[in-house]
Amino acid sequence: MLPSDPGVQYIPAADVEDWYLPDEHLQWLTRRTVGEALWPVAQGALRELGTMVPQVIEPLARTADRHPPVLHPYNGRGERIDEIEFHPAYGELESRVLGFGAVRAAYAPGWRGLPQRAPRSLVTAMLYLILESDQAITGCPIGMMDAAARCLERNDPALAARFVPGIIDDTGQHRTVAMFLTEKAGGSDVGANETVATPAGDGTWRLSGEKWFASCAHSDLILVLARPAGAPPGPRGLGLFLMPRHLEDGTRNSYVIYRLKEKFGTRAMASAEVGLRDAFAWQVGALERGLPQMMDMVNATRIGIATATAGAMRRSAFEALTHARGRSTFGRRLDLHPLMRDTLAELVVDSVAGLTAAMGVAELSDRADSGDHEAAAALRLLTPLFKMHGTERARVCATEAMEVRGGNGFVEDWPDARLLRDVYVHAIWEGSGNVIALDVQRAIEHGALPGYLGDTERRAEGVSTGGAVAPLGGVLLDALQRLEAQLDAVNGIDDADARQLPLRRIARRMAVLAIGARLAEQANQFAADTGSGRLGWIAARYLSRLGGEAALAEVADDASWLPYAEALLHGGQVPLTVATAAARRTASALGAPGALIPA
Repeated sequence: MLPSDPGVQYIPAADVEDWYLPDEHLQWLTRRTVGEALWPVAQGALRELGTMVPQVIEPLARTADRHPPVLHPYNGRGERIDEIEFHPAYGELESRVLGFGAVRAAYAPGWRGLPQRAPRSLVTAMLYLILESDQAITGCPIGMMDAAARCLERNDPALAARFVPGIIDDTGQHRTVAMFLTEKAGGSDVGANETVATPAGDGTWRLSGEKWFASCAHSDLILVLARPAGAPPGPRGLGLFLMPRHLEDGTRNSYVIYRLKEKFGTRAMASAEVGLRDAFAWQVGALERGLPQMMDMVNATRIGIATATAGAMRRSAFEALTHARGRSTFGRRLDLHPLMRDTLAELVVDSVAGLTAAMGVAELSDRADSGDHEAAAALRLLTPLFKMHGTERARVCATEAMEVRGGNGFVEDWPDARLLRDVYVHAIWEGSGNVIALDVQRAIEHGALPGYLGDTERRAEGVSTGGAVAPLGGVLLDALQRLEAQLDAVNGIDDADARQLPLRRIARRMAVLAIGARLAEQANQFAADTGSGRLGWIAARYLSRLGGEAALAEVADDASWLPYAEALLHGGQVPLTVATAAARRTASALGAPGALIPA
């Protein structure tokens, strides 16, 4: 240490060695979800990412964030070119992530020797690690490549055969994809959009209109919502089209980029305002199914957001844990102070719950794609619910983690500020909280509730039959009964405005119940596999949130967990009695029958 660096030893350095090995829940849950046959491949990939992300992806993400893209509308001759210039770190990060197989693995056999496509749950575990570092590039342009490949495969086999191989390429020859939905006339209300599609007479279309928030406008291919000439107003009149950036003769397609947005977060990624000037496009699938087809892509990106927010919450928790373990205050290590341990516990609970949610919808997606109707029914509500839950909690976690680091957390030398800025966009992408709540209401009105209830009740009933956190089964079943009664009461309200008021609070409760049921189920499985009550205590603390601050205090303020804080926060062996005691406290605080289960 140089003489000019006094006191540097008092500030803990960020951990850039390995982000996989310290994550106990990721290791156990991935193995449990993908199965023993796939585990050697999964473990090998995740071990590689564990060091690649902090040592390679993180420096690139930081550099790309500090050097946002620049639009060059014209060249030196005054010719319109609309070229977006990126810092080399952007392309290097994109190539590294795609080269690892983050998109290809889910769409083509042969990745790491697999005879079939990698399951979505494995890809989710991989992306979760990458997204701990990079929310901007992996979260948006790479996420849209993944979702677009799915959209084309499900809705237009001819276009899929032509373009998906390029979209999923992992050799550096990939084709990037974007989607243009938002207009000045319609953001969440896409039915108000004014962009028009006119048939060209040769089976192709020409698009005219303005797109107000067009992320990744430099992309090779762009999925666009537009209204065919003569189609009815509203969302049902929209068609879906695929617009290339360049035509087959190599010339630019007919659209202009007015400017790039100067954004609060995800600064590494370009978001633009675009004007379509009779731009060439192909029709995607059935013309009258434009919005439902686009929703295939939106739902895929919602699952991606559940993964992105889980990764962000883990990063928030990990940064806070690392700092608190290495910092000393008031005569002892920071993470030995009870108040700090309580703060860290909340971050760990959210992080673990986030991964459980992301892996849950990923696993259901695999099953639904294989023809499992029960999984498809559950997915219809769980996808928007988990997306909304993750976006709300990730913002809280990023704020708390910044506070744990103190003044340094507010400085751009550290990752907290970038993480906080970047996670905020997830609450807006693919539906704000209010839009998600309305989507939940619409899904329930169209018969989706039995799928949600069946999935959650089955898990709750399994928990209640025994195990370290059996009392949580009663908590869940009682809460589900109350939820059904509340939904019936809301459904009976004649005034449509009054019926809308409680929707977001109901959606939050539904998300906590569904995630909590999974956590409790996993807690019993984890206890059986490892003999540890760590996940059981986390599940009990998480579900206590159903009763607000008073119920949470019953678990959090019980000092009997403090001697086991090191293992509870970082991973390790926790006596099963700690989990059972916490489960009973949660059940007692919520007045659930589980509190009466004997020892």
